[in-house]
Amino acid sequence: MPRKFLKPIIAISLTLSFSSVSAAQSQKTDIRPDANRLMGESLRTAFSGRTHSGAYNFTEKGQPTRFYEESHGVDGRISYSENGRKDPGTWLIMKDTLCYLYDASDMPGGCFRVYRVENCYYFYSDRMIERQDELDRDYWTARSVHKGEQPQCEASIS
Repeated sequence: MPRKFLKPIIAISLTLSFSSVSAAQSQKTDIRPDANRLMGESLRTAFSGRTHSGAYNFTEKGQPTRFYEESHGVDGRISYSENGRKDPGTWLIMKDTLCYLYDASDMPGGCFRVYRVENCYYFYSDRMIERQDELDRDYWTARSVHKGEQPQCEASIS
């Protein structure tokens, strides 16, 4: 390839590389405009009898810092594991949110609005009032995929 074409190709390649890095999802990325909110039966289908592999605490560059796995039994029981610790509990759907109650008193639970982009599930705490104009705050708490799936959303979680 002639040298005169090499510089523009390198410049285009670098531009594309940097644009994909700057577009990485952090928890300050509001994915809701491009997502489907799961409610009722669609929540049950996505979680009942399924194990989710997920992550928390995404950096500004979209890198997760904590990883977990959570198995949702069809009987409403869950098994949560992170860093070798395992916590059983209960999961349920209440008012179109996915709720977790753990047996251990030091394990916080809570309810979440769940959104899906491709095969990725995003959890928004119901403790935060849902607003359309949220700025400068963490939007979602965690992100997961069904165990064994390769994430098809921005910035993989594993």
